[in-house]
Amino acid sequence: MSAARTRWTSLASGENVVGPALVIGVVVGVASYLVGPKRGDVRVDVAMASMAAFLFGLLLAFTIVRVRERLALVQNLVAKGNAALFSIHQAVAVYPEADRRRIRDLIDHHLTDQIDYRLVDYHRATPSYLELTGAVLGLVPRTAQEEAVYKELVGLCITMGEERALIEAAGGQMLSPLEWSGLLLLLMVLLSLIAVLPGGTVLGAVVVATLSGALATLLVLLRKLDLLRWHERVTIWEPTTRLFRSMGHDPYVPRLAITSGRYRPTGRVRVVDYPDPYPERSTKVVTVEYLGEGGGSPLRALPSTPAPRPEAAPRHGAGALWVADAADRHEGAAGAF
Repeated sequence: MSAARTRWTSLASGENVVGPALVIGVVVGVASYLVGPKRGDVRVDVAMASMAAFLFGLLLAFTIVRVRERLALVQNLVAKGNAALFSIHQAVAVYPEADRRRIRDLIDHHLTDQIDYRLVDYHRATPSYLELTGAVLGLVPRTAQEEAVYKELVGLCITMGEERALIEAAGGQMLSPLEWSGLLLLLMVLLSLIAVLPGGTVLGAVVVATLSGALATLLVLLRKLDLLRWHERVTIWEPTTRLFRSMGHDPYVPRLAITSGRYRPTGRVRVVDYPDPYPERSTKVVTVEYLGEGGGSPLRALPSTPAPRPEAAPRHGAGALWVADAADRHEGAAGAF
């Protein structure tokens, strides 16, 4: 059941490109060969195919441009947000150890909370964001240096709030069912018309099959753009991995992202599994594993225990599980989405 759910999720999210393209190409190619000369007036078919191709191409081009601009905006804002979190992580070094550790733990918790949810559901990480900014704004400066840093921290929190609002607004602008229906209907009409044009020749059926697969690939590309997953490895996963390690934490990556090939981290990694369907994350299980170039082998799989909460500001995220020991969590390496 889990394997079937994984395959369906991969198909619906546009991760599987070759499968749908091959199926559609073979079906249209075989239909084109079997139809043969049994068709209507070829001039009418050509005219209708030209009209359908024009409408489909126009709508698809307009839609791709729109979702591409949305994707670029969201990725840019996410990068700025991660940069602000790293600035906060470094700036709190002037505060006492208890405050510094609490803020840095909350930054790591917020980053992992964002990764737990899809980028189009950015708003689901709002509780951990509010918890972090509340703790930052609640700092009490005791020296002139802390006072100066506190003013910068307040500015960063305000900027992060504005950027989060823009991400949530852009993330919610997915293609509507009406837009998808129009694209799919035009695609079906276009494939039906071009299938009868070759007249039953083998070469014509091969050409039609190839063209159909290419059109299906374009729709898969559009689906990945709509879900904000296009080029996510270089724009989201790799920068976030570097961010975690800069903060002295192991990267945090869902196992599904690794097994599906979306991202393959190396070295020590916190790998998270989600037993329950999305968006339930309270039962997640995190293990520390060492992943090499050719795959991964578990380094440590500790019991699923609730996360220790900062004493001065308890967390509200019920599902955060820490598996690294106290030395791993301590800011000893660099002083983690």
